[in-house]
Amino acid sequence: MIVTLHKRALAALLVPVLALGLAACGAPAQPAATPTFGAAAATAQPDGGTPVAEADPEAGTPAPGGELTGDLVLYTSRSEALIKPAIEAFEQANPGVEVVLLTGRDGELSAKMLEERANPQADVYINTDNLSIAGLGAQGLFAPNDSSAVAQVPPEFRADDGSWVGLTLRARVIMYNTSLVTAEEAPKSVFELTDPKWKGQVGAADSTNGSIQGHIAAMVHLQGEEKTTEFVKGLVDNDAQFFGGHTDVRKAVGAGELKLGFVNHYYYQLSKAEGAPVGVVYPDQGEGQMGVVVNSTNAGILKGAKHPEAAEKFVDFLLTPGGQKVFADTNYEYPIVPGVALAEGVQPLDGVRLADVTFKEIYDLLPATKDLMQAAGMP
Repeated sequence: MIVTLHKRALAALLVPVLALGLAACGAPAQPAATPTFGAAAATAQPDGGTPVAEADPEAGTPAPGGELTGDLVLYTSRSEALIKPAIEAFEQANPGVEVVLLTGRDGELSAKMLEERANPQADVYINTDNLSIAGLGAQGLFAPNDSSAVAQVPPEFRADDGSWVGLTLRARVIMYNTSLVTAEEAPKSVFELTDPKWKGQVGAADSTNGSIQGHIAAMVHLQGEEKTTEFVKGLVDNDAQFFGGHTDVRKAVGAGELKLGFVNHYYYQLSKAEGAPVGVVYPDQGEGQMGVVVNSTNAGILKGAKHPEAAEKFVDFLLTPGGQKVFADTNYEYPIVPGVALAEGVQPLDGVRLADVTFKEIYDLLPATKDLMQAAGMP
């Protein structure tokens, strides 16, 4: 059974030094690894048509005599709905473990973990962008992990010492409301989102969102600072609607409140599964265009975690075929472990032009990218 501590509980637990913790997260140190963020990662992407064995429902079950018991405390910036199925699958495989879940925004949880580092209250942290988890890892927040499950993840999506590891992949796309926009009318490049014909009709996450930060940093690397600045200012001048997260964006597009949304691909898939009239564009596929940017969700085990055995078993479970299929089938995400089939209807990445940019190149540009977004007036 999952025990959930909601955001109200988080607010009560956060200490007055929150601002200090956030400042500590500001300009990240050099990452421990240099994962690939785009085109060079194409070989790591699963082939949606490749047959694989059915997921083992017992994957992650302890050997006889080694049953795990007790609590496992998980902090996550993922919404409860997107992480709960994976937790339930783990608890089913390990009935002696109860997961205690605390959700919140990445900045809040990062500050909380830094404040608690002398006496960690969380065992595992799962977040939605590799830029911020690499920054926390560079500050020594996570324990090295030499698990064979972690080692099977392509090296471009994990720290050299395994202290953080990617769990799933997500592609940056444009979704649109098919009742308001035809496939022919839909933008084919992210740069078209600044066209005056879409004034007030584009939704995106705000500048605190790691996926947005990573995408714009990739644009700086591939297109240059001047063109990227024009793009960000163009979004602002075009009255783009900025939200605290992508869920609000995809709901607004699905409801017809906005025509376009700049999101990760699975938000489109979730809206489509709910019956919303939505379509999707994997943008910038033309000759000379930058291609699609890919990012990852990630996990790290806190250094000094009170339940290290359960924490290691949990991360390992999420990287088994069974754990990966939960993310693929319920959230429509791309499995990070090769050989796990995509959910029906999800476009394989092996036929998509991906942005030719490495994680390190994006990571090194992050401080300047944040300054650029602020100077351009992006909320």
